[in-house]
Amino acid sequence: MNWLTFAVVAWVCFGLELGLKGGLRIGPSIAPSFVMSYAVFLALLAPHRTALWACLMLGLLCDLTAKIGLAGLDRSVTLVGPYTFGYLLAGQLVVTMRAMMIRKNPLTMAVLAVIASAIAGVVVVAIYSLRSMLIGDPLAIQPTAELLHRLASALYTGLLALIMSLVLIPMAPAFGLQPVQGRRYARTGP
Repeated sequence: MNWLTFAVVAWVCFGLELGLKGGLRIGPSIAPSFVMSYAVFLALLAPHRTALWACLMLGLLCDLTAKIGLAGLDRSVTLVGPYTFGYLLAGQLVVTMRAMMIRKNPLTMAVLAVIASAIAGVVVVAIYSLRSMLIGDPLAIQPTAELLHRLASALYTGLLALIMSLVLIPMAPAFGLQPVQGRRYARTGP
């Protein structure tokens, strides 16, 4: 994989996410994720190990840009780990499921983005909740409401992934990703 192209597109996706998230928001906290759509694209087409490293890096960058408020205080903190682990598990899920999918189909990317975003959301909420419960951090998180918002955001991310796939899939050769080959002995005629 071409890591320079990866970095440039990741920079664009983070810029879109940080800049447009407020404008694309539905209600108080339902918003799509450009970065998750990009992670699903990479996990769908990149080699196994490369895809997981890319998802790990994207998750770490999400951790560094995400702020969580502290209950009763006017401060927010940055926790490294929840998004990193969530994106890694989401990437592993996509890598595992891609053998059963038509990789170059935009609907495949949309469906996998919904599933991957839901998995990452569940992991993030679980880690925040466990940390708050075990360590006693005053994190301003209500697990049930947060989980429902993240699952609704997963559906919204699937719609965004459908649109992004129309741009990203044709760009696959620029990433150095090999085109997906059909079955070797598949029938081609009537």
